[in-house]
Amino acid sequence: MKRLIKFLLTAGAALCLLTACGGGETALEVYTLDESGESVVALDSILAEGEAMLTSIDAPTDEAAQAGLELSHTYHYRQMEDPSALAARYISVLRTEQGFEPIDDQNRQLADEPDLETLTGSMILARKMETSDSTRKLFRVIVGWSEYAVAVQVAQVDGRILPPPEPESESEDEPGGVTQATSISEQVEYFNGLDPAKLGLEGSDMSEYMVYPKQGWVLVDGISCREIMVYQTDASDGTNAYVGTYFLSSDLEHMYRKESAGNLVVVDDFK
Repeated sequence: MKRLIKFLLTAGAALCLLTACGGGETALEVYTLDESGESVVALDSILAEGEAMLTSIDAPTDEAAQAGLELSHTYHYRQMEDPSALAARYISVLRTEQGFEPIDDQNRQLADEPDLETLTGSMILARKMETSDSTRKLFRVIVGWSEYAVAVQVAQVDGRILPPPEPESESEDEPGGVTQATSISEQVEYFNGLDPAKLGLEGSDMSEYMVYPKQGWVLVDGISCREIMVYQTDASDGTNAYVGTYFLSSDLEHMYRKESAGNLVVVDDFK
């Protein structure tokens, strides 16, 4: 958080086509869902004077709504002393006062208490929404943070909160061997230590990027991988631009990159 994450945290490579961005936003008391009118307390409401600044909001365009895409708003904050501590404080408010609980990207409760004391990271939270029919809806909030920023994404999504998954303690990706699966924090730390050039990115290090990992594993070529979304931060105006999605294996030995057409390609010599 990435995210991350990310916060954050939108879920498509065509972010610039799906959102309308604004800058110089004023402080908010709540975030409100367009579809239902339900709201949740905003990060702004817990800020001390001058503690952080809301710099931009990514909102869905009319074209995105007409296309039936998932509609979300992402609120970007900068100029805070400790982004991870601020994110942790807001997450605590969501859990203790707003009725949200941490989930993974498949709407499953987390089996273990998440680690929020990381330089970059993200958390998905949700609560059940009351509907007039039999449909199941969730109010989802994704909080993502990096070394310099915090982002909060809110959306109404289909589904319900499911029981936690079975513990994942081992991975058998390597033929004839068993290796211990890495945690989100370990994978983010490793990813942030890579050379951007080897990932097809600009710059000499990863400090100008925000990394948003997803909970859980996905199989790529039969290998357990974590999906990681990467955004580039523009220090001049505080905006974040989506630059790519990667899949890092649980043993840190394999990397894949998602191309614009949606297919995955191997990233060779990324170490």
